[in-house]
Amino acid sequence: MTSAGVSVSPSLTTTTANGRSTHRSCGMAITAALCSYLIMTRQGRLGLNGPEVIEAQSGIEEFDSRDRQLIWAVNGGEQRYATGFVDDLVEDDVELIRERLIEAFGRGVPFRHRSEQVEDYLERLATIDVTHQLESRELRRLWSQEEHS
Repeated sequence: MTSAGVSVSPSLTTTTANGRSTHRSCGMAITAALCSYLIMTRQGRLGLNGPEVIEAQSGIEEFDSRDRQLIWAVNGGEQRYATGFVDDLVEDDVELIRERLIEAFGRGVPFRHRSEQVEDYLERLATIDVTHQLESRELRRLWSQEEHS
């Protein structure tokens, strides 16, 4: 399946974007959780809902959908990689992405699928203090790639 810069197969997802906010589908994070490996560029975004939906539900004070720096700090490839939700971060270059895809297919089926890690993710969520709004750098500190690899 291919949609606005996001291509998804049953075993692998690659996300690239051209920097424009044209991707309007929601639920890609659910689909991504079913994939064996996730490869993203810094310019890609991965989230359950888009910025406009979050703003509509929570209010502009909570999440301003026009604040591109905030959006990438929350859902961007660099943040998703740093917090362990993406397996590989690659530059937005066709050849580099191609190489990473070949490497991912060469790894075969992962030892443990994301769908088998529900308890791990629930434990991670339990570390968040919900009495204040979490900054993206705090989340990186809590869920760094090194701690959860």
